[in-house]
Amino acid sequence: MIFKYNQIYFYYNDTDPDNSYYNMIVEHIKNFIYDNPTININITLCNNNYNFMNTNKTIKININYKHTLVKKEGISTLLDTPYGEVEVDDNNKYLVKIDRYDELNDSDIVIDYSIPNIINVNTCNLYNNFSKKYIYISSSIYDTYFIKDNRNIPILTTFIGLSYSRYNNLLSNISNLKLPHINVNNCFNKDNLQILYKNTKIMINIHQTEDQHTFEELRVLPALECGIITICENSPLSESVPYHDYIIWSSYDNIIQKTIEVLNNYDYYHDLIFVKEKIYKFYEFHNINYLKLSNTIKQNL
Repeated sequence: MIFKYNQIYFYYNDTDPDNSYYNMIVEHIKNFIYDNPTININITLCNNNYNFMNTNKTIKININYKHTLVKKEGISTLLDTPYGEVEVDDNNKYLVKIDRYDELNDSDIVIDYSIPNIINVNTCNLYNNFSKKYIYISSSIYDTYFIKDNRNIPILTTFIGLSYSRYNNLLSNISNLKLPHINVNNCFNKDNLQILYKNTKIMINIHQTEDQHTFEELRVLPALECGIITICENSPLSESVPYHDYIIWSSYDNIIQKTIEVLNNYDYYHDLIFVKEKIYKFYEFHNINYLKLSNTIKQNL
């Protein structure tokens, strides 16, 4: 789809209405265009080859959705995938896996939802030039909602791909303990997902596999913005996540017991995480995203 305003042309894909992160970035770019009406420029999002048939400079923006923090046994990891400097627990290093590298590297700006992803890439000298294009845009897609009353879903998971053993084992253990839980994997529309989140007390988040360890911020931050207590599996570089201390961290083996503890003390944990003195940070994410993206586009003019 072409969006035109004065002499600014913006090409983006509007065929995936359920990709809330992508749509958030589209809206930030449109706001940048409205705020800078006098420039002549073309912008593409996730389509580097689009031909605008004009003489404007084109800025190509792309998005990395994939994990870069992958252990050497990782799924579909090529033999020549380089190592970074982030340590695995056993003192080995994580690989730096960049899917669609040639396409991303052909872009002027590469957006990532994860600071740990970016840090991992930055530790690999092979990607020094690529790293200069990399920016963090948080997955802040909702206005905040921290009311704790009338939440009738005690425990939620949103696991897709139930063939993965880690998902299956966790769900089986939850079922055996007869915990009040549902797994929802068919709700991706932004508005419907928000309704689900506003009715949920606690969400459990774990890594899909043993080998891919980037923290799942696309799932977690929107849940936090809707007032859900999120209990997450320990992740490398988690201290770099801007809302690290709003999350309850746990090992995979202990995450169900931690969930039971939080559920039994729900009011205490909700007040601990969503007190007025702390929640101001959530109000900042929208503006930080817009300013970061806007300034980066200007630097590429």
